[in-house]
Amino acid sequence: MKFKYALGMLFLLLQVGSIVYARFVPERYFCWAPYDEHTNYAISIKINGELLSKQDIKNRYHYQAVGWEPRAIDNVFDLIRQYETTNGIDDNAQVQVHYSTNGHEEKVWRFPKK
Repeated sequence: MKFKYALGMLFLLLQVGSIVYARFVPERYFCWAPYDEHTNYAISIKINGELLSKQDIKNRYHYQAVGWEPRAIDNVFDLIRQYETTNGIDDNAQVQVHYSTNGHEEKVWRFPKK
């Protein structure tokens, strides 16, 4: 009985710890709080000077090139960064994401950083 109680308490403490941790990182993958960010974004990519089409971008990242992200925009940045540092590492892609979170001023995120 004590083992089950301790296991249950450990499980709950791990969940609480994950929630607290998630509140202090931009990705917030494990955060149980409601999504309080809504971001409109547009991804553009140049490879060898040629601009990829929206369909090419969707095929590359398995994610819409233009859309609305109901979670933190860092999730989109992570997806792009992961692809470009693994499968697309030899493509020398120049990626830009134009985005606006919660109706604020538009910003631009670039990969690779210059």
